[in-house]
Amino acid sequence: MPITVVSFDVDGTLIHSIGDHANKLHKAAFSHGFKAVFELDTHIDVISHHGSTDPLIIIKVLEHHGISKDEAMAKLPAVQAEMERYFLAHIDQAAVGIELLPGVKQLLTELQSLPQAATCLVTGNLEPIGWGKMERLGIMDLFSAPRFGGFGSDFCSGNTAETWRDRGEFVRIAARKCEEKHGPVGARFHVGDTPMDIQAALDAGAVPIGVATGIYSRAQLEAVAPDQSVVVLDSLEDVSLVLQKMGLK
Repeated sequence: MPITVVSFDVDGTLIHSIGDHANKLHKAAFSHGFKAVFELDTHIDVISHHGSTDPLIIIKVLEHHGISKDEAMAKLPAVQAEMERYFLAHIDQAAVGIELLPGVKQLLTELQSLPQAATCLVTGNLEPIGWGKMERLGIMDLFSAPRFGGFGSDFCSGNTAETWRDRGEFVRIAARKCEEKHGPVGARFHVGDTPMDIQAALDAGAVPIGVATGIYSRAQLEAVAPDQSVVVLDSLEDVSLVLQKMGLK
């Protein structure tokens, strides 16, 4: 039986930032990368980064400081390596300033019980950072094993104007990895909280499920592709409804 792939964005979809130390370790990892490679004392909030990917955020911050895209792209692997090293060295702080959104744990538990479904992350996070957050929040073991997904560390086009295009590639990468590890892939659903997630899913041939749990309203998500088969929900709290929309209930 073909496997139904359900991929999840991370920030704003499965988790949200809270308090004075919002998403503390991830942001600190960026700052460490900029300092280690470019001797820059900066942070990601100098730009608008919602819905972007970690590599594209790196490029945009560096361009903000006058560094050319060519140089940023050339040194991108070094910045990412420093970010991953810093994050893993301070992994005990990975859950500081983040928490699970309502319904997430129950939904993943229900999906785990379905033999025809495989769950994964499709996120702009670098892979160790995405999974590190899941581990520290206690839900990593609820994803399909062997684990797979599509991550910021898998691909970067350098296209900072249309960030959804890289996300679309992540959705395709996740499908290929699923086929390698779990067998033939059937229906694919991608769950995310930004217009870029919806555009990415459509671009990659998956069904988008938008959730208004981030900074974008339900109306904004519905307006992305009104003529396409896009599901938009207020949240993931109604697990039965989510499964129904995926044809899994």
